[in-house]
Amino acid sequence: GCRQKMGLYSRAIRFVLSTVRKRGLTFLVGVAFALFCFVAINAALEYTSTSRFCGVACHEMGPAYRTWELSTHGANKYGFRVECIECHLPPKDKFFTHLAAKSYTGAKDIYKHYLGPDYDLEKTRKIVLDQISSRRCLHCHDSLLLKPGSSASMKAHLEAINEPLAPQNRCVACHEDAGHQRLEKLF
Repeated sequence: GCRQKMGLYSRAIRFVLSTVRKRGLTFLVGVAFALFCFVAINAALEYTSTSRFCGVACHEMGPAYRTWELSTHGANKYGFRVECIECHLPPKDKFFTHLAAKSYTGAKDIYKHYLGPDYDLEKTRKIVLDQISSRRCLHCHDSLLLKPGSSASMKAHLEAINEPLAPQNRCVACHEDAGHQRLEKLF
């Protein structure tokens, strides 16, 4: 039993060492390439995850970027900013889900930019609001009932927590302008 296992482990270790000795350069090149890819992907993700990138690199997002800058998520008395991806994509701590959603959304936006119909701000706004999950809001706003507020807001938040799937209880049903000020309200 025990000697057989030790013999098996010993043969496995010898095989690995032998392979590394024979193919050491290939192994090192592979590790270096993997490391380069990891750094490059993370640099690209970091650059394309900023709100400034969304607003400047993509002209369709310009109005959304400008209205975000004026919203409570873009500017507030605390100096805290919520980046676009924090509301429009799954959380970064779910790396593969976040990466898949970011890739899909980016590819879709590029396709629409070059091959889609003219950009309709209101139509896009409605589509995006339908896709914003209350879970994304609650990722940051997890202490809704602890904050002082009116009894009406307390009741609404309690209903939203107790029946989160009801359409009228979605965060954006009441807080549609939290992430972006409506253009007509600005002028």
